[in-house]
Amino acid sequence: MGDSSAIAEKRRNHLTPASPSLRGGEGLFKRRALDWTWDRAAAALLVLVTLAVALTFRDYGVTWDEDVHNWYGVFVLQYYLSFFTDTRSLDWLNLYNYGAAFDTIAAALNLVSPFGTYETRHLLNGLVGVLGLAGCWKLGRCLGGPRAGFMAALFLAAIPNYYGQMFNNPKDVPFAVGMTWSLYYIARMIPALPRPHWLLVAKLGIAAGFALGVRVGGLLVLCYLGLILTLHALGRAALERRFPTLIGAGWSAAWRALLPAAAVAYPVMLIFWPWAQRHPIANPLRALTFFSHETFPYPTLFAGKFLPVTDLPWAYLPTYLVLALPELVLVLAAAAPIAAWLALRRSPRPPLSSLLRHFLLALAIVFPIAYAIAIHAVLFDGMRHFIFVLPPIAVAAALVADRLLSRLDRSSFRPAAYAALALYGAAHLSVMAMLHPNEYVYYNGFIGGVEGAQGLFKLDYWANSYDEAVHGLEAYLEAQYGADFMDHDFTVAVCGPPISADYFFPKNFVFSNDRAHADFFIAFTKDNCHKSLPGTVVYRVERMGALLSVVLDRRAVVAAQERPHPAATTLAHARRAAPHR
Repeated sequence: MGDSSAIAEKRRNHLTPASPSLRGGEGLFKRRALDWTWDRAAAALLVLVTLAVALTFRDYGVTWDEDVHNWYGVFVLQYYLSFFTDTRSLDWLNLYNYGAAFDTIAAALNLVSPFGTYETRHLLNGLVGVLGLAGCWKLGRCLGGPRAGFMAALFLAAIPNYYGQMFNNPKDVPFAVGMTWSLYYIARMIPALPRPHWLLVAKLGIAAGFALGVRVGGLLVLCYLGLILTLHALGRAALERRFPTLIGAGWSAAWRALLPAAAVAYPVMLIFWPWAQRHPIANPLRALTFFSHETFPYPTLFAGKFLPVTDLPWAYLPTYLVLALPELVLVLAAAAPIAAWLALRRSPRPPLSSLLRHFLLALAIVFPIAYAIAIHAVLFDGMRHFIFVLPPIAVAAALVADRLLSRLDRSSFRPAAYAALALYGAAHLSVMAMLHPNEYVYYNGFIGGVEGAQGLFKLDYWANSYDEAVHGLEAYLEAQYGADFMDHDFTVAVCGPPISADYFFPKNFVFSNDRAHADFFIAFTKDNCHKSLPGTVVYRVERMGALLSVVLDRRAVVAAQERPHPAATTLAHARRAAPHR
């Protein structure tokens, strides 16, 4: 079932210090007990994050994309409930270019949920995010052992751009989860190539199908798998110095891994993608073309300047990624190539399966970013569309941390180092708590946090803060009108997505499309929209010195605009007083 490299790896494992042949049964028992402890720590972390999801999912606002995705899920569900006669999902805006795996499940859950429409979606989204943490743990454990697995999950949970978007990002987070589990199953398959167990292949197909069922970019999984199978066949042929091995291993892997995985993934994708069902080959390819030439008519903020999204500097995506990572994760991930080089120097002929696993991890981080830069991809909303590279980055950081901790265990200043790490962890956790529920606007200390990034990079581009803004306006008017508050109706205009504010309106708030004549105006700082109209600021949503959105009282401005000019009033009086002829 395995190859010569897998056998060599097993022999190598039997010569480690924890082996019974070197330390006896007691050493092996201690090693297993320690592994079990780290696995329990990982399980406890997943439980704690799940509890946090259950306690806080109502805190998050409705993001810009959620309304259209909610309806897309409803239309796909109706497509099936109507026995394929309701075809609204086949041309719903441009969302038919996406699969509706998450949205359909959310729509079905909303039929029985005791919570509101978006609260239900946020709960489900958060739980899907926890599933991504579990996949990150499994991937890290597969590559580096139980301690590395625990730290991989911990690092991912500590990345605010992942955790903060776990609740209300219906595309990028579910896609990242499918990609993470796909990477894990490929890593699991590598030692058993070219004939992996059929159950692993089936699991990979399901995970890849879920990723494809969210975004057609999930085809990357099959590309990664194909490349790994090719490199494995080349590696075996080189080790055995036999060309027939290349043909045999490649052929066997294609029939036993690549084709079966694709055969499972494609139907899973089609289940959640009615538009693709109409033309199962042509329409997914059309979707790929659509995303390759996607347009965005607005400029995007980068380094204090508004730039056209079709002409961004190559550093746009790397800069956003670097600034979105916690300082410790960033430093550890940046050290990963150095750590890999040092490991190769110490062991110049590592097992083929180990090489391929770590190459897969590096590929999952580097290739998407490099490809986006190479094709001058249309990018906006920071690094949101690349959340799927955060789990492998967390794993790479965890592998380096695991190596460093192993060295630290033999050091005299171990207690001081662990104390410093604990203090950093507590400080970072406090930052996430202070940003809550806007964790995703986080920027690390290398730019001065969110306050330092203000005016230079995007903060609340999805209007997550509008929930708080509406409640701030409500409290302001309740204080002003007292018991008579509900006897008055107020018109409220919104910059950007109306649903982000309207969903939280009390009954006497009336949404208005007429910004110029609305009583109040709610605006985020995206594209300086909060500066687009005059008015008195009555509420500010701020986090750690950074402004996210404002509420403007425009009643006096509107009244002044509607009041006649004094000169015009005098002339009107003169005309009325003049004798008729």
